[in-house]
Amino acid sequence: SPMGVSHDEEIMTEQQPPQPTAAEANHTADQPANTRSRTTSILIALIAVSVVAIVALALALTKPFSGRSKSTDSANEIITAPPSSSFPSFSPSSRPSTIIPNWDLTFLGTDTDFSIDSTNEITFKYEIGAGRTYEFTLFAPGCMDDVIGLNYNTTTVTSAASAVTDNLDVLLDVESVSNIRESNIWSDITSRIEMCIALELVSPTMVVKRDTRNIAINLVNVGVFG
Repeated sequence: SPMGVSHDEEIMTEQQPPQPTAAEANHTADQPANTRSRTTSILIALIAVSVVAIVALALALTKPFSGRSKSTDSANEIITAPPSSSFPSFSPSSRPSTIIPNWDLTFLGTDTDFSIDSTNEITFKYEIGAGRTYEFTLFAPGCMDDVIGLNYNTTTVTSAASAVTDNLDVLLDVESVSNIRESNIWSDITSRIEMCIALELVSPTMVVKRDTRNIAINLVNVGVFG
């Protein structure tokens, strides 16, 4: 080389890694296989768990829930079951009829019979509600004072007028017609019997309806004091 300088030629050699032994080579070769085997086992296990979960869910959905089934069956039974004889029937024919009490009170008029053989000189005629309880009172004119100076008796007779009304006759029997002029129902001014009659329809606790009216009877016209 020039200038007598020698250079040692450097020979670079590539250092090769150490070669594995046969056992190491076999172990290294088995690692991917073992990894694949474990992965496959995990997948199989997951699939098995999923299948079990799906089967359990399907069974739970297909099996009827006892409480709900009972309620549904009960509702269906109530709706579809025929009426039992133990329950009351709601057909119109079995309903008890409701009858509204009739408190009608109508004065129909007065009949007189002052003949010698008459047992009832005056009859007051009414129409009232069927089966009603009533009370009759005879007053002096004005409907405030009792009748004085005259002896009399009253009796009543009822008969059916319709399904909801009765006819009521109040019979007045004067014991001595000649004493009428001595009573407070005789008017010297008009020469008539003047009196007040009152009929009441009563319940056990109260007077429901009352008819009060003044009545005048001309005895001259009926041949008593002609």
